[in-house]
Amino acid sequence: MKKIFNFYIKAFLYISFISIPFLFIAFPDLKKNEFTYRIWISTFFPQLLYILYLFRKNDLFGLFKANFINKFFYTSLIIFSFSMPFIVYFSLIGFRLIEVTEYYNWDINIIYYFIMIFLSALLEEILFRFIPYTLLANNITMKKVILISVFFSIFHVFNPNITIIGILNIIIAGIFFSIIYLKSNSVFLVTIVHAFWNFSMGCILGSNISGAKITSILKYIPKEPSVLSGSEFGFEGSIITTLIFLTFSAVLYNLKTNKNSINSQKEHSI
Repeated sequence: MKKIFNFYIKAFLYISFISIPFLFIAFPDLKKNEFTYRIWISTFFPQLLYILYLFRKNDLFGLFKANFINKFFYTSLIIFSFSMPFIVYFSLIGFRLIEVTEYYNWDINIIYYFIMIFLSALLEEILFRFIPYTLLANNITMKKVILISVFFSIFHVFNPNITIIGILNIIIAGIFFSIIYLKSNSVFLVTIVHAFWNFSMGCILGSNISGAKITSILKYIPKEPSVLSGSEFGFEGSIITTLIFLTFSAVLYNLKTNKNSINSQKEHSI
C-alpha cells in the first residue's frame, strides 16, 4: 500500500511540474469549462512525457507491447460494457431527470474529439492500470484496486463542476476499468471501453464529460434534483450512474474467465 501512495504522490508532483509550461497553452481556455484542443494538449502531453520516462527507466516497452492486445479479447465483455452509458441515459429519460432537445451537430470535430478522447483514455489506462498492476504483479488485492481507483479520482478533482457523487463515481469507474484490465490483461480493451464511455456520453448523448462541455450530436437539459440528474457535471454526477456502475462492476467481478493472465506479468520496481 505504501508503494502505491509513494508512486502516485511522485507521479502527481512530476506531472504538475511538467505541466507548468503547458499552462500557457491552456490559459485562454481555462475559464470556458469546455474540453478544448488547448486543454487537451495541456493535460495529455505532461502525462505522456512522464509515462515515457517511466517506460524508459523501468524497461516497460516490451511488456507493454505484449500486453497491448492480449488474446483474451472478450466480445461479450465489450457489448456488456458498451451498453452502460445508454442504460444510464435512458434511465434518466425514464425518470424524467433530463429533457432531451432536438439538436443535431455532426461535423468533423466529432472525429477529432474521438481521437483526443481515445488517446487520453489510453494514457490514463497506462498510468492507472498497466503500470500499477505491473508494479503489484502477483500481489493484487481488492483494497489495492480501490486505493489505485481513489488516486484515479484525485487526478480529476480539478475538473469543472466537480461534485462528491462525481468523485465517487470516478472511483467506481476506476474499479470497473481495473476489473476489465485484470480479467483481460489488455490495455487496448480497457482503453476502448473507457474511451467509448466518454465519447458516447459526451459526443453522442450530450452530457458533459466529467464537468467539461464538448461538441455533441444530441443535447439534453438536466433537471433537479442534481443528485439524480448529475447537473452540470454530466450524468457521471448522478446517483443512478453510481447504482449502475456498482451493478456492472459486481457482475463483471463474478464473470468467469479461463485465466487471470495478470499473474504472468513480471514484477518491476518503480
